Amino acid sequence: MSTNRNNCIRANRGFTLLIAIILATVALVVGLSLADVAYKQVILSSAARNSQAAFYRADSAMECALYWDQRFAAFNVGSSFDQSAMECEGRDVVGYTESNIPGGGVRTIFDVTCAEGGISATVTVYKEGSQECAPDKKSCIFASGYNTCDVSNPNRFERGLKVKY
Repeated sequence: MSTNRNNCIRANRGFTLLIAIILATVALVVGLSLADVAYKQVILSSAARNSQAAFYRADSAMECALYWDQRFAAFNVGSSFDQSAMECEGRDVVGYTESNIPGGGVRTIFDVTCAEGGISATVTVYKEGSQECAPDKKSCIFASGYNTCDVSNPNRFERGLKVKY
């Protein structure tokens, strides 16, 4: 009788080890799945933060252009506005160019600089009957904001706004 009992114990010896390996594997798979979900959430929240920063910079540049246009008629055809006096966010604008558009109107482009150097936003203003604002508006402003001033950054986000009035 003792021979049967020893044979039964020997036959079940690896069963406990097998159950332990299965439970450890399940725990590892669940842990890796949770880590993967957490990693994706971090990436998504980082993208949302960067997108929001770019949007805020575009909005700030848009407000600046609206201020200069409505307060000083800075972008009107034949305006004698001195663009060297123009600043946004307490910094001078750069790359200020004004050109006539075929078919009528004026296009003005300028960049808003970053405190640490580089460009935080680019603004394009169309005035006086340009096709971009047609058919019912006289003025349009397009502002593109960037989350970082480093042009070579692969994680650079761009968000834009458009106003017609």
